Amino acid sequence: GARRARCVQSPPPIVPRDVRGWSATAASSHGPSSSGDAHHRRDPPATAVIAIGSNQGDRVDLFRRALRALDEAGIAVDAHSALYETAPVYVTDQPSFLNAAALVRVRDASHPMANDPVLLLDRLKRVEKELGREEGGVRFGPRPIDLDIIFHRNGTHGCERLEVPHPRYHERPFVLAPLADLAAEHSSSNHWPIASSSPSTEKNTGLHRGDDDAGTRGGYGGGLRTWADPIGAGLATAARLWAGSGGEANVNAAAGSGATPIRRVMPIGGGVNGRPSGRLWSWGDRTNVMAILNVTPDSFSDGGALMMDRYDDRHDPAVNVAAALAAARRAIESGADFLDVGGQSTRPGASRVSANEEAARVVPVVEALAAMLVAEYPDREVYLSVDTFYGDVAESAASAGADVINDVSGGTIDRTMHARVANLPRPLPYVAMHSRGDPTTMQLPENTRYATGDVCAEIARESVMNANRAVRAGIEPWRLWTDPGLGFAKTKEGNWDVLRGLERIRERMGGALARAPQLVGASRKGFLGDVLGDSGRRRDESPVRSPRDRDVASAAAAVAAVAAVAEERAEERAEERAEE
Repeated sequence: GARRARCVQSPPPIVPRDVRGWSATAASSHGPSSSGDAHHRRDPPATAVIAIGSNQGDRVDLFRRALRALDEAGIAVDAHSALYETAPVYVTDQPSFLNAAALVRVRDASHPMANDPVLLLDRLKRVEKELGREEGGVRFGPRPIDLDIIFHRNGTHGCERLEVPHPRYHERPFVLAPLADLAAEHSSSNHWPIASSSPSTEKNTGLHRGDDDAGTRGGYGGGLRTWADPIGAGLATAARLWAGSGGEANVNAAAGSGATPIRRVMPIGGGVNGRPSGRLWSWGDRTNVMAILNVTPDSFSDGGALMMDRYDDRHDPAVNVAAALAAARRAIESGADFLDVGGQSTRPGASRVSANEEAARVVPVVEALAAMLVAEYPDREVYLSVDTFYGDVAESAASAGADVINDVSGGTIDRTMHARVANLPRPLPYVAMHSRGDPTTMQLPENTRYATGDVCAEIARESVMNANRAVRAGIEPWRLWTDPGLGFAKTKEGNWDVLRGLERIRERMGGALARAPQLVGASRKGFLGDVLGDSGRRRDESPVRSPRDRDVASAAAAVAAVAAVAEERAEERAEERAEE
């Protein structure tokens, strides 16, 4: 099959800039910034930063249950780090841990728990007990859930039961990495003034080892009570310590590199039709390839190569499942890591098919692919993605074995999509592509015109808005992927601006989105045809050349996308998505 390129770029998930977290609140320790919501509610300031860990049972599910329990107790999550998997420390004869950090806020500012860290600790311990943690276990040993207070808005606290800042956070990479995520989130959104009243001196630009007032133990973050914003200052310290220990170089580091083993991960499907369950996917260490299987008769790319000549009972062209399986096998043997199944064309001007019709095309193929992977590739990590903007189709495909939901509308066409994905039995990754309108309207001037003239900046801003909506609907930040949407609501020149500005787009998103996987799909798109001089049409309206003739240009665009990120950020590695 033909190659069509997209790039998946590395890094972690926390709530992006200005995201009103799972509780629909702004993530600022000084109170919310303007959110765009009609009521512009003033929320109480953030209460604390907590660390979350688990190495028993279904770790991801325990994380989700713990955060739901906190929410039910009136403790909102305003921002969340990526998920990190690390080897155990102190007591090493136990399973690996899943770790994260969250910025939390007691909704009722008048509640005693909002100002007393010990009362907050009591609530955290109650949640631990509800989720199966028993008192009196081995110190630093296995536990289904662990909730620790790292920083508190009241600054320092010391008693027999609790010490704040946490006395050992500085020596734990599995805590520093998530805290650095939260620090990056807020420094990118300018929520927190990290500097003191004397910003001109290095000593006073943030708490770090060696500050006169910066240590309860060994000079680490102990003087927080002297700062206007103890949480912001603590996160600045953590980010500095993380960078000093190697920072991003530690993530997915090769064995024997000397770095502390730590993987940035997200749950990715499994558990359906005999496939493995509880899988965690780590990205950023190499390029990943995604093969695209178009099960639609009007694909601009292949013209319906996977459809039969005969028609089904609805007089629609029937999907050739055998041909789809054969194409999938070729893709896997050629190195594909993902198989993406799409049941309707999203080319400019394409007519929309119903959710029922799309499901009739894609669900049997997803089900057959899932069975094929179990039977023929049991030792290969190959994942299934469904390309749909319908919530109904996403649910059905997930039940059939899809591992990823890939939505070219980012939830703007079917407003039920986010809630449907949030409530799936398994927390699947969700790709929120940038676009405007739908395939019939996306290339109209009002949708390809970017008011500021800065296409990349506006894509970043609108992508964050979509992420806000997804998070408010219940999709955890660490499940989000992004896609700048080459060929969707972009002019020819705009597409090239996007391809050149991929890193700018990511960095302008801030936080989790800046480090989440990013798909970049040049794949046989029309702007490549313009460069090749093949995008025109004959008098009979047939194309001068087939989109298949753009394969070399597609490969070059994919390489350019990877190189664009590599040049901007040597420590972050781009991943590629090629479409079949």
